Amino acid sequence: MTATSSPPARQAHPLRRVTRSRDADEQAHNLSQWDQRYDQLSPGSFEGSVTELWLPRTQVFVETANRALRQTCAAWPRSVWFGVPAARDGMMSMGGKPLSSRAVCIRDGGAEFDLLTAPDFNLFGIVVDRLAFADYLDSTAHQDLDRLLLQGDVRNLEPGRKESLCATLAGILADAENPETPGTDADALQERIFDALADMLLGRDTVPVPTTRTRLIHQTTVDRVRQYVLDNPEHPPAIPELCAHLHLSRRALQNCFEDITGMPPLAYMRSLRLNAVRRALRYGSGHRPISSIAYDWGFTHMSQFARDYKRLFGELPSDSLRQG
Repeated sequence: MTATSSPPARQAHPLRRVTRSRDADEQAHNLSQWDQRYDQLSPGSFEGSVTELWLPRTQVFVETANRALRQTCAAWPRSVWFGVPAARDGMMSMGGKPLSSRAVCIRDGGAEFDLLTAPDFNLFGIVVDRLAFADYLDSTAHQDLDRLLLQGDVRNLEPGRKESLCATLAGILADAENPETPGTDADALQERIFDALADMLLGRDTVPVPTTRTRLIHQTTVDRVRQYVLDNPEHPPAIPELCAHLHLSRRALQNCFEDITGMPPLAYMRSLRLNAVRRALRYGSGHRPISSIAYDWGFTHMSQFARDYKRLFGELPSDSLRQG
């Protein structure tokens, strides 16, 4: 992952746009000023959207997608990201931490993190300029942003408070459609966002979510397997090979993947490889045969590859190549 650029220069009016996508990686690129890669994990044709709003020192967006995704993300540098997913308990996770229905996520901009999202997910994101928000907290509440962020990167809100935060963000995105209405200029909208985030951070009922040592070990194992697959694309590892490489039993490996991804290890690795082929078909040069690209990622039986590809993405490899 490479460092992303800084947000656009200060503007007098809100900048709002809506994008829709039929491909997971296309959706990843549709979010401005982020460095992202998405892998589709659940089968079927992908549909997603991003509605984003740029204010003087803030980016606000709501993202939807109908398929489970593994997202590798980094917001723009010198910022702080707040993620507010609408999800059922245990259906999503960030960095190995399961997200409850009341969870809010917080990460520094410019630093990569992983997000596993559920099918039909909906997520509000707010990215604020770190210095501007720190100044706001200091001047309005005499609080230090760095100290507040040390309390944890996943926090649970009391019932009703998360719903109120989501309603505030939805209202801001809606109000930005009518910038001539009094109180909807960029500065006013940004102050509403800063105020809502400050209220969330300073709330006495905001509870940091701990991570167990076992969960961290499982996440590390899944990350190592993913990297092993990406480093050896032409040689998909068998389970005995992985167990020997990681010094784990077959059962322990299975437990790691079920805990973190909800998938068996072979199915997860196949999804990673199929997503890599799809990227090459859609964003590559287009001069190489599909079979050559498939071979690059260890698919040697073309008929089985085509079936697996269509099952995951809802289309044949040749369809993806035409759309590239």
